[in-house]
Amino acid sequence: MTSGREAPVRSGEPDEPLAIIGGGVGGLTAALALQRFGFRVTVFEQAHQLREIGAGVTITPNAMHALDFLGVGPRVVDASGPAPRYAVCDTDGRILELGPPTEEILPAFGAAYVNARRADLHAALVDAILARDPDCVRLNHRFEHLEQDAEGVDLRFGNGERIRAGAVIGCDGGASRVRSVVFGREEVAYTGQTAFRALVPASAVPAEIIATPYRLYVGRGRTLIHYEVRRGELMNLLGIVLEPNWQAEGWSIPAEPAEFLDQFADFPAPVRKLIHAVPPGSLYKWGLRDRDPLDTWTSGRVATLGDAAHPFLPFLGQGACIAIEDGLVLGRALAATPDLEQGFARYEAARKQRANGLQLASREQARHHQGVAGDRPGPGNTAAARGLFSYNPATVPI
Repeated sequence: MTSGREAPVRSGEPDEPLAIIGGGVGGLTAALALQRFGFRVTVFEQAHQLREIGAGVTITPNAMHALDFLGVGPRVVDASGPAPRYAVCDTDGRILELGPPTEEILPAFGAAYVNARRADLHAALVDAILARDPDCVRLNHRFEHLEQDAEGVDLRFGNGERIRAGAVIGCDGGASRVRSVVFGREEVAYTGQTAFRALVPASAVPAEIIATPYRLYVGRGRTLIHYEVRRGELMNLLGIVLEPNWQAEGWSIPAEPAEFLDQFADFPAPVRKLIHAVPPGSLYKWGLRDRDPLDTWTSGRVATLGDAAHPFLPFLGQGACIAIEDGLVLGRALAATPDLEQGFARYEAARKQRANGLQLASREQARHHQGVAGDRPGPGNTAAARGLFSYNPATVPI
C-alpha cells in the first residue's frame, strides 16, 4: 500500500496490540504508521513524561516523504521553515562544498528539507498518535525482559507489570534492551567522540551567523554545525571532538561554554562568538556510543527499528531520517501480509542493506570530516552527494 488513505482494522490479527518499546522518533513513527494501516499498538516509554530532550534534527526529503504520507509533514514544515542552502567549510571559513539550492529541493525530490526542533517533530507525532487512540501510550514502563511463543510475546517491565502483546518492536535506542535480550548482550562502546549541544536564542546570535545560518565546519579531530530551527527563533549548535578518555554516561551532562570554546579556539571568529552566546546553564555534552549493525533485525514476533538495529553517529545527518523510513516501511510490510513474522521478514529485507550500510558510512564520514581518513579534513561523501534524498519509503518496493 502506498496511499495515505485510512485502512480498515485488519481481521485475523492477535487479540493483543503490538507493543512498541520506546517513545522516540522511530517508535512514534512506527506507531503512527501501524495505526494508519489498521493495527492496534501500545507504546511503552520508560520516562515519566512523553517528551523529547534533544535540540535540532535534520529532516531531509527521504524522511519527509514518510511524514507527509502519515499526515504530519505539513505541521513539521510549518513549525520549521525550509532549510537554507548549507555549506561545508574548513576552519578558516573557506567553503569546501555547497548543498543543493533551497528552491530546487521540492521540485527535485517531491518533499521538503527542514531543520526542525526535535521537540516539535516529537509533538507532531505524539498528537497524531493520541488523536487516534488516547490510551495507546504507557509511561513509566522500563522494559526488562520478554519471552515469545507462536501466538504472542510476554513482556516484563521494571515497575512490575507484565503484558501480553501480539508482537514487539524494539525502538529503544542505541543501548536497546530489546536487542540485548533477543540477540545477545553486546556492550555499547564509546567511540572516542564527545559532543556539545545548545540552543541559542536568535536575539543572542551574532549577525555573521544569521547571515550564513547553515554551516558545517570540518577540522582536525573536530566538527561543528549550526542551523536555525523554529523559523529562525533559535540556532541549534552542535560541536563534536575526539576525546579518547571520556567516561561519563548520559545525554544531558552540563557543560561550560569555556570548555566548549577551548576545543574550537582556532575556528572562525563568528563561530567563537556563537559559543560565547550560549545562555548560562543551557550547554550539554555527552559521549557518542556505538554498536555494530545487527545482521538480523527480527526474530519470530520481535523486530528492531532505528538505532536499536543500527545506531547512527551524527556525521551524515541521517539518524532520525533512517528511523523514520524504518517506521513507515515496517507499517507497509505488515500491512502487505496477514502473517506478522512474514511481515517482519519483508520489512528487514526492504531496509537492512540501506540502513546498515549507511550506519557504517556515517562512521567513515567522521573520519573524513576530522582528517582521520586522509591528509586534510573534508566534506567526505555527504547525504546529498550520496543521492539519499531520492529514496521514498512510501513507494519503495517491499
